[in-house]
Amino acid sequence: MSGREALKLYKTLHRTVQTVFRGDIPAMMAARDKVCDEFNKHKNVQSETSIKELLKQGWDVRDILSQQVVQLAKNEDGERFQMNIREDTHMFENNPFRDDISDKEYKMANRRSRRKGGSCDEAKKE
Repeated sequence: MSGREALKLYKTLHRTVQTVFRGDIPAMMAARDKVCDEFNKHKNVQSETSIKELLKQGWDVRDILSQQVVQLAKNEDGERFQMNIREDTHMFENNPFRDDISDKEYKMANRRSRRKGGSCDEAKKE
């Protein structure tokens, strides 16, 4: 069973690399080489527990590649970048929820940060 599952993981990782790094040949080749190297490095593992752990690690890598890795491409102006987001890209909440401050404190922190050019957390510490 684990040999068949390892082959399935190997093929899935290569397909994921092609999808994630589409259009970026150097990155695609580097990721492809890394997948091949890791499978070759562990091809003689015999322990069932080690094999299961390696397979789990491989599936986790596939999830990270497919959900968290994005490509950036420079715009025509050469100063800005465009993020190429796929359907399966996981969108993280990048603004932490703060329930330890009142509305008045929040507004004051925003005002201070706008004046000083920093973040709200820095302004609250002062």
